[in-house]
Amino acid sequence: MSKDNASSLDRVLDILLLFAGHGHVVTRTEIERRFGLSRSSAYRYLHTLRRRGLITGMARSGEYVLSPGFARLVALTEEHGRDMAALVRPILRELAGMTGETALVTHRVGERVLCVGFQEGPRVVRVGLAPALDTPLYVGSSAKVHLAHMPEYDIQRVLEHCATLSPEQWSGDAGRLEQELRDIRERGYATSAGELETGVFSTSVPVFCHDGSLLAAVTVAAVGDRAENPEHGLLDHLRIAAARITREWPRSQHGVRQAG
Repeated sequence: MSKDNASSLDRVLDILLLFAGHGHVVTRTEIERRFGLSRSSAYRYLHTLRRRGLITGMARSGEYVLSPGFARLVALTEEHGRDMAALVRPILRELAGMTGETALVTHRVGERVLCVGFQEGPRVVRVGLAPALDTPLYVGSSAKVHLAHMPEYDIQRVLEHCATLSPEQWSGDAGRLEQELRDIRERGYATSAGELETGVFSTSVPVFCHDGSLLAAVTVAAVGDRAENPEHGLLDHLRIAAARITREWPRSQHGVRQAG
């Protein structure tokens, strides 16, 4: 797939996710403003979604809503998520037991990162799930693993968005984040200190498909400084867990296809 085709596909998906996030009518002008599109480009993307049966035009010109076809797509996505959750459950249980800390797996959907598997650690002081359920791409170690392995033009788009955020919306710096993403790709893991929850440290590693694309991220999170130095054992456990997911994911999908 060429860069232009990949960019167009990403834009269509981003627009579809905008509809999903709103849950109501979205206008063409709103799409133009949100994504910086010309009127002709917005019409082209909307026509693609209508042709695929994912959105429906309203009686009032320039207004659109999700169609029943989108519900069918969501059902397929939920099935994928259930497959992943079932696969990682025993892996996370073992990871949490080996490290003594909370373990989780995340998957990227558009510009958000969602938790698809979670296992509390055995320690008395544990990390809650809520902060990791749904995060933007620029906050937390897991999200940054996903962002670091996106196409460069998408990374730049996210960085440009970050540069427009107020200190109340995001306390980071786009320039430092860009360097951090390079470091993540070079060393193979990301760390976070108190970004999602005060006093919580986390370390995340990528989970790759056999074709080299990013499938997920696996994370260990701990209260205090227990996860502050990932080289002290955590990375080995994380990488073993990531390798297991990479190895077992194709088998799980093959089993689903056979059952179907």
